[in-house]
Amino acid sequence: MKKSLGLLAALAICSVNANAAFCQAPSDGVTGKVEITAPAQAVWDAVHHERQSDPDLTYSKIVEQKGNRILLEQKFNAIPIVGEATCLLVQEETPLKRIDYKMVRSDKFKEMWGSWVIEENPNGVSLSLHSVLDTGLPYAQSVTNQFLKGKIDARLNRVKAAAEKIAPKPQ
Repeated sequence: MKKSLGLLAALAICSVNANAAFCQAPSDGVTGKVEITAPAQAVWDAVHHERQSDPDLTYSKIVEQKGNRILLEQKFNAIPIVGEATCLLVQEETPLKRIDYKMVRSDKFKEMWGSWVIEENPNGVSLSLHSVLDTGLPYAQSVTNQFLKGKIDARLNRVKAAAEKIAPKPQ
C-alpha cells in the first residue's frame, strides 16, 4: 500500500509538468468513434463498466484513487505473440467528458496511452477511443495498429450496446 501511495504521489508531481502528454493528439496510434443514442451519464457509466467486463482483460482493479486520478492495474489476455501483459496505468478523469490514461509500467509493453472522449450532440453522444501501443517487439507498428483497431471497435460497440440498454427510454 505504501508503495502504491508513493507511486501515485510521484505520478501526481510528475503530471503537473507531463499532463500535456495526456491531452496531445498524436499522429500515431488508432482512433475509433461511435454514435450512441444515450445521455452522457449512461455512456460514462458504460465506459467504466466495460473495464470490468471486457473479455480481453483477465482482470482490472483500482489500486488507488485520489479524486479524479486513478491508479489502475489491468491484465490483458490473448494478445498475438505477446500472450498476456500486465500494465499499471494512471488515469485522469474529467467526469462525463474524458478519461486519459498512460501506462506507468508493464511486464511486456514499452508504452501505452490514450483517451476516451465523450462529446454530447443533439442525438446523444459521440464516443471516441484513441490508443497508442508500443509492444517493443520488432515488427511493424502497422501490425500492432491493425490489431488495436479491431479491439477498439469491439470495445466501442460493447459500450454503445450497454449505454443504449441502460439509457432512459423516450416517453
